[in-house]
Amino acid sequence: MRVTSITPMKNEGPYILEWVAHNRAIGLNDMLVFTNDCTDGTDQILERLDEMGLVRHMPNPSILHTNPRHHIILIRYINEVLRLRRSDWVTNLDADEFVRVNTGGGRLEDLFTALPEAHCITMSLQTFGNGGVDEIAPGDKLVTETFTRRGDSSRHRSPVKYLARGDFPWLKFNNNSPQIAEEDLDQVNWVNGNGTPLPRELIAEPFKGMKAVHTGFDLVEVAHYTIRSYQGFLLQRDRGSANPLKGQTETVLNMEDAMKYWRRFNRNDVEDTSFTALPGLRDAVDELLKDPELKRLHEAALAWHRNRAQELMQVPEYRELYDSIRAQHAEQMAG
Repeated sequence: MRVTSITPMKNEGPYILEWVAHNRAIGLNDMLVFTNDCTDGTDQILERLDEMGLVRHMPNPSILHTNPRHHIILIRYINEVLRLRRSDWVTNLDADEFVRVNTGGGRLEDLFTALPEAHCITMSLQTFGNGGVDEIAPGDKLVTETFTRRGDSSRHRSPVKYLARGDFPWLKFNNNSPQIAEEDLDQVNWVNGNGTPLPRELIAEPFKGMKAVHTGFDLVEVAHYTIRSYQGFLLQRDRGSANPLKGQTETVLNMEDAMKYWRRFNRNDVEDTSFTALPGLRDAVDELLKDPELKRLHEAALAWHRNRAQELMQVPEYRELYDSIRAQHAEQMAG
């Protein structure tokens, strides 16, 4: 069985090995990763993983265009690749998203066995907040070990991702949900993370999120570590948006937008340790680090991120952002 993922990346160096090890552990075995404009060694890490046969790394076609909307260009390109239609299942995952299967042995094949008739499984995201963490990879801990507070998904609309059968006649594989032709709406078996069929009017058009009434987490869910640490968030804003609005530049810091994004995703309502590292995940990461070149590249990327965070905090605009997000988090937790 081939489960293919589509992933754009830029400057995710410290987090790649955990993400790859996690995906391999759950049975996601065909990772297609596309990078653009990396300055932290992300592309070099992925090149080495490609050489080791663990991922497929390619430049994002967006680098040939003046359009900075890298995700959109990638989606247009990947839908011309026949490989997706030859895969058993297809998904679109970012480097901060970790699929968790809550049935059988926790592997994707267990999920597919539990839902044998499904053509598409919409996975709702659990959005994990900052939890008051300051440093990038403190104590070299994994992301899934570090962040254990998330939003209360029973009260909020949830962003979504999907797993879709490659051989179903989708019009397009998108970022959050595949697109389906009207004449196929009555033929598709499209379910949520509980295995409950989704209403026709919801799936008729591509969608990015679902109201709580439609979400389900019993069989599968996705942990979304959107903002990570305070210093990590500075690096995220420094990296820039992969889908800037028309007329906006890719990397210029906009304080209002940054704070809006932080408030939206810094959810810390519920303590949830169920997403902590899968049994054996730390060992799997350590096994990857036995490769001398991969170890060197990983350590260099981590050092680059930590040093860049310190540089940014010397820039007045970024120092203001750092102080503002810390204050907002303290106010949130006090309230």
